[in-house]
Parts: sequence; C-alpha cells; structure tokens
Amino acid sequence: MIAKGIDFVREPKEQSYGIVAVFKDLYGNLWDLVQFKESHPMFQRVK
Repeated sequence: MIAKGIDFVREPKEQSYGIVAVFKDLYGNLWDLVQFKESHPMFQRVK
C-alpha cells in the first residue's frame, strides 16, 4: 500500500550522518527521507 504512487529517485544510501533515500510522490515533488545515526545531534530530536 505504501509503495503505491511512490517512485524512488535514489535508493537508500549510507551517508556520514545516516541513511538517506530520495523519492518522488504522486505530484512529482521530491522528498528526502533521512534516518539519522545515534551519534548525530538530530537523532534525539526526531525520536
């Protein structure tokens, strides 16, 4: 269900601050989905 209408522009990729995936929604908007590592300062804020 969640994959319907969502196209990954770039598959999830490991970065120094976490894992990043870029995808496009039904309207053609690009979104970055970031999963921060525990060592990154933003990790505690998004929990």
